[in-house]
Amino acid sequence: MKVLVTGASGFIGGRLVERLVRQGADVRVLVRNPASAARLARFPLTFHLGDVTNAADLEKAVQGCELVFHCAYGTTGSQKRRAWVNRVGTERTLEAAHKAGVKRVVYLSTLMVYGQTADGDLDETAPRRRFGNAYSDSKLDAEGIALQYSRSGRVPVTILQPTAVYGPYGGVWTAQSLAALKTGRVILVNGGDGLANAVYVDDLVSAMLLAAEKDAAVGEAFLISGPDAVTWRDLYGRFARMLGDGPERTVSMTAEEAQAHYRQHQRETSRFHQEFLRTFKQDRGFRDRLMATRELMALRELASSVLPEGLQDRIKEKMSGGGGKPAPAEKGLPIHPLTPQMIGFFAAKTRVRIDKARRLLGYEPAFPLQRGMELTEQWARWANLL
Repeated sequence: MKVLVTGASGFIGGRLVERLVRQGADVRVLVRNPASAARLARFPLTFHLGDVTNAADLEKAVQGCELVFHCAYGTTGSQKRRAWVNRVGTERTLEAAHKAGVKRVVYLSTLMVYGQTADGDLDETAPRRRFGNAYSDSKLDAEGIALQYSRSGRVPVTILQPTAVYGPYGGVWTAQSLAALKTGRVILVNGGDGLANAVYVDDLVSAMLLAAEKDAAVGEAFLISGPDAVTWRDLYGRFARMLGDGPERTVSMTAEEAQAHYRQHQRETSRFHQEFLRTFKQDRGFRDRLMATRELMALRELASSVLPEGLQDRIKEKMSGGGGKPAPAEKGLPIHPLTPQMIGFFAAKTRVRIDKARRLLGYEPAFPLQRGMELTEQWARWANLL
C-alpha cells in the first residue's frame, strides 16, 4: 500500500513512519525542511519537499496513494499563522486526497477540542468547546472540516483525539517537561491529583494503524489514551526521578495560589519589560548591537511563536518608552507560572474513556506508565536531556 504521511519529521509522525516501513508499506513523506527529517533518512522513503498549505505540493505528493495520515500542524511563526496552517493545511490535504481518490484519511486531532473539561468520565459524546488558545481552537475548526469531507462522501476520514502523548522524541510532554524541571519548579495544582491521561507514543501509533483499516472507523472520532489513570503527580514524578537527586523540582499549590503566582509573575515581567524597553530606546548603541545578534533574531522568532498576538502588538507599541524597575532576582529555582487555562487543565480530574476505540477499532493500549517511562528514559539519556 502506498501511504502519504504529513508531519513525518515530527514526534508522532516520525514514529508512525518507522512502524509503517517495518510493516512493508510504500511510504511517502511531505516535509518542508529535509534537515528536520534526518531521523527518517535510514528508511527507503519517497521524500516530497513541500507544504500542507500548498495545493500543488499536496497534489504531487498524494498521487497514487491509497492512504493518508495527516499529522502536520503549524509549528513556526505567530500563533495566528500556526492556527491558519492547522485549518487551511487540513482542508487542502483533504481536498488533494479527494482528487486523488484516496481510500482513507486519518486525521490527528487532540483531546483539547473538548475545551476545559469537568471532573468525571469523558467520552466522544461530550460537546466540543473552544479552549482559548490558537492550537486547540484551530484543531477544533479542522475537525469540523474533516467531518464535512467525510459526511459528504468526498473522502473517508477517521479522527483520533490523543491525550498527553509522551515518549522518545516527544515535545510538550517529554523534552519540554524535562527542561522545565531542570530549569525551575513545576506547579502541581492541588498536589498533582488531576488526571493527565498520558499515552505512550506507540499506543497512539497502534490506534492510528487500526483506524486506517477498520471500516467502522469512517466518519468517527476516537479518544485515545493509555491504560492507566495517571495523575500529573505520577507523570512529573517519573520525569523528576530521571533527573536524579537535586533541588526540589515540583511545588504544590491550590488553584487559587497558582492564579496568584501567575498574576505576580505578570506584574514582575511587565516591570522588567518596561525597564528593558526604556534602555533599548535611550541607548542607541545598545539597541543596534542587540538587534544585530543572531540570538535576538532567534528570540524574536520564539516570541512570535509563543506570545499571544495582542501581547506582541503591545510590546511593539511600548518600544518607544516605559518605566518602572526590574523585579528582584528570585532565590533558588524559579517557579514556572501556569496560565489560568492551564491551571484548570491540570486541576481537572477528567478520566478519558477509550471504550469506543476498544469497541470499534480493537484498540488496546500496551504500555502502562512504568514501561513507557522506562523506554522514554533510555531515549532521554541517549539524547543527553538528563
